[in-house]
Amino acid sequence: MDTLNNIVNTCELTRGNSGTIAYYSHLIPVILSLILAIFVLVKSKYNLFSKIFILFITTFSIWLVGDVILWTQNNYFLQYASWSPLLYIEILFYTLGLYFVMVFVKKSDVSILVKIILFLATLPPFIITIMNHAVTGFNYPVCEAFNNNFLDNYKLVYESIILLIILFYALVPIIKKLSKEEKRASLIMLGSMFLFLAFFGVTEYIGAYTGVYEINLYSLFLLPIFLIVIIYAVFELDIFNFHILGTHYLVIGLVILMGGQLFFMNGATDRILTIATVIATLGISFVLFKNLKRESDQRVHIEKLSVELEKSKMRLEETNIKLADANDQLKSLDKLKTEFLSLASHQLRSPLTAIIGYSSMLLDGDFGKITEEKQREALDRVFTSSRHLAVVIEDFLNVAKIEQGGMKYEMSPFDFGKAAQDLENDMKMPAEKKGLEFSFENDGKAPYMVNGDMEKLRQVILNITDNSIKYTEKGSIKVMLTKDEKKKKIRLAITDTGMGMTPEIKATLFQKFARGEGGKVNTGGSGLGLYLAKEIIKAHNGLIDVTSPGPGLGSTFFMELDTI
Repeated sequence: MDTLNNIVNTCELTRGNSGTIAYYSHLIPVILSLILAIFVLVKSKYNLFSKIFILFITTFSIWLVGDVILWTQNNYFLQYASWSPLLYIEILFYTLGLYFVMVFVKKSDVSILVKIILFLATLPPFIITIMNHAVTGFNYPVCEAFNNNFLDNYKLVYESIILLIILFYALVPIIKKLSKEEKRASLIMLGSMFLFLAFFGVTEYIGAYTGVYEINLYSLFLLPIFLIVIIYAVFELDIFNFHILGTHYLVIGLVILMGGQLFFMNGATDRILTIATVIATLGISFVLFKNLKRESDQRVHIEKLSVELEKSKMRLEETNIKLADANDQLKSLDKLKTEFLSLASHQLRSPLTAIIGYSSMLLDGDFGKITEEKQREALDRVFTSSRHLAVVIEDFLNVAKIEQGGMKYEMSPFDFGKAAQDLENDMKMPAEKKGLEFSFENDGKAPYMVNGDMEKLRQVILNITDNSIKYTEKGSIKVMLTKDEKKKKIRLAITDTGMGMTPEIKATLFQKFARGEGGKVNTGGSGLGLYLAKEIIKAHNGLIDVTSPGPGLGSTFFMELDTI
């Protein structure tokens, strides 16, 4: 055989110029496929989908290398050695193509059972190949090997089944209710894989059946078209999430195609021009890649910002949820607090009423004459403190009613001026007892008719006036009632010469338990009087506020109501 190979090279004689064409039809797809595999390997972070794709591309490239040896090499031993495993390798990349399609459709790995079936399906050709029965002989005169008939038929049936399964997967998205984008991605990816394998298998079968193997050789020129479609699906549809690399890949592919022309050129001038063109294209590609890198960096930066923004949005949503939960808990606690205050106040009011009643009767001598002044003084303190505590409890009850929506108002027309005048006698005595001048004036535009709850509004006047007396150590308390007939408003103003206040204290004065600097002077108040006054006036669609020139310069509390 060695002598025959050295004397007459029948491989070269039978193939003619096909060997030169084989370099171009085989090696360019190999280079393009391997470059694509490297891109996927580097950028996909080794996910399952990319691993299968790389195996498929690599196996197909191995088959192309083996086939190009059959078309280009003249050594019979190398021919025989390369021919033997090609059928098994072909079955293997068909199997990987099916595995790739199933994972693409399911968006996850296949079951163990499916993997076992695929493995068992490739086992017979593997055993036949390693036992050196894939090729039964070699026809030296025509430089061809004799394939194992069983393996040929097995390959035909097995590949036909795989093509039918892939065709089924490719047609299913048309029937299923998927989005337009999902249907487009499935049709491009699955359709291109089906056409790739179908065109490859059909042309190979026709070549083997007719004995005109050049059919399969020339068909390989069309395989890059299907490979480009798969590349489009990989990059344009961003299957592996590295869209920007598509331009790099296509430019490199263009350079390789241009360089491939060197296989067909015999003239030195043509070769020099082609090499110069390839070099110029490489220079332009370098500039293009540099610009693309800048765009890629910007895109990565934008994507990072987008991810950070999304994370910030998620954190904000989580914070909002936590705040909402905390707010609900606070509302629940506030409700429990209000209910507790209401219950406690009700429970305290009954015994406190008895204390006030009995201490009053003792002071009046209903149970006998008090003989000692110290006894009277003690009883008087009990009576005064009890009355003060009763006011505090009443304030708590009113706050609880307001917050629970249970405060009832008995609205009716009445003379607000008369109600204010009646309170003068009630408040004049404690003011003068403290050494303060107390005066009540009006503008003479009686009557001062309003529609409201007289008892509640009397309570407001009482709270404001009592507040002014408490926090005024010397000077006077002046109450002024006026009516603006044009605006149909009645205004009651209580001006004192007391502590005054800053704008910061004024801003919080009508809140619950807010007492400003007055809490340092008078520690006995509940801090609810002005809050209740504000809520009552608000229920009457009125206005209550305070003005002060500053600390130590006194204050003017005023309220306005609609007149009728």
